[in-house]
Amino acid sequence: MPLRLLFVAIILSSTFSAFSQERPYQFKDVGVSTEIGRALDSDIILTDRFDKRVDLRRLLSSKPSVVNFVYLNCPMLCHLMLDGLLDVIGISNYELGNDFQIITISIDPNETNRNLTAYETKYLNGANKDDGWLFLKGTAAEIDRITSFFGYQYQYIKRTNDYAHPSILFFYDDKISNYIEGVTFDNSAFDYALMTIKSDKSLKEKIITFCYYFDPDTQTYSLLIINILRLLCLITVVTLFIMIGRFFYLERKAKKLKK
Repeated sequence: MPLRLLFVAIILSSTFSAFSQERPYQFKDVGVSTEIGRALDSDIILTDRFDKRVDLRRLLSSKPSVVNFVYLNCPMLCHLMLDGLLDVIGISNYELGNDFQIITISIDPNETNRNLTAYETKYLNGANKDDGWLFLKGTAAEIDRITSFFGYQYQYIKRTNDYAHPSILFFYDDKISNYIEGVTFDNSAFDYALMTIKSDKSLKEKIITFCYYFDPDTQTYSLLIINILRLLCLITVVTLFIMIGRFFYLERKAKKLKK
């Protein structure tokens, strides 16, 4: 009898596990498949809240950028992510507009200028800035091109006129450097990500970015042991060189004194 109960328990456990791991159909093929190091090599034309054409490739090349995708009629997730982004830039060691820019792109090809204006005004005011955070829209074809480039996978749900989509910040300088998932963002991870896309790094920033690397699988920054060993070897060689040089200098000085 105990063996039968154990057998039934195993079957039930496996069944519940299978059901729990199965994703709703709306969320199949939703996620991220970003290629770190990929560079945008073609023009993608979007428009701002005034219907002014914006060449995204040129915009990205103008300043280190945090890129994210939303749709502004989203009932919850997009608002949470944008609020989380606003919160983290408020405590970041880097300044919006000066050190980096934010580019928020709507995945809804029917996005309105009214929405773009309302959101851009809201979040710039929240950040106490006049510029540095731009909201853009585009045609379905251009949206497909830019989301495919970033590996941002989402699905339109026709029944509810809604989108199933992930919540991700992409960090871009002359290439995709890294990305962070979530609706709230750790300040340290956010600052490390910005640090990696800065072109004019301080000595401290150079050392930190040399010794750490971003792991997209764990969404964390980890010590890059090989680079630390290289740095220690360099320090050792320089120290030995200085010691040997000082030894020969003192030896020559002692010989001169004897004469």
